Amino acid sequence: MPTTSQPLNMPNAAVSDEQIRPVMPQPETSRPPATAWFRIQEVVVGGLASLALIVCTYNIFVRQFMPGLTLEMSDEVQVYLMIWAVLLALGLVTATDRHIKADLFVGLFPPTFRRRVAVFGEALGLAFSLMLLATGAMIAWQAWSYGDLSATNLRFPLWIYIAALPTGAFLMSVSYARRFKNLL
Repeated sequence: MPTTSQPLNMPNAAVSDEQIRPVMPQPETSRPPATAWFRIQEVVVGGLASLALIVCTYNIFVRQFMPGLTLEMSDEVQVYLMIWAVLLALGLVTATDRHIKADLFVGLFPPTFRRRVAVFGEALGLAFSLMLLATGAMIAWQAWSYGDLSATNLRFPLWIYIAALPTGAFLMSVSYARRFKNLL
């Protein structure tokens, strides 16, 4: 009869969790350095997301109980606020190493190989964020030069909406550059 320390499929062997799955490398820090710059980013992202939530809540309440007070532009404003909040958060997410990454098998390899993969990953992330920055800036500039406006009654200049992409990509590029520098 197996004891509690022995798995049912291996009656004569006690195997610990550490032997079954490798120890995955943990990020050095879960929070960015306590600088005013990171705090400002956190406050701006939180403020934009909170404003979007307030607009959404108002919109739901008014549509349900007072349809005459519905703002036609509230859905559009809500989208603009959330897009800016999400894209501005890219720099913070990258700086705190909380972005999505595929490192399932990386932990199985020796430390020297893991370091090489980390350097390659940071370089690739930096290159991708710089590409997003350049492409987003070009698209935002084109929207500004053409005078593109939203199709709703708000007639919002679309270059402001589109500028969230290069702004977020810039913040992400700075974070990747710092992380890359720290690995070298």
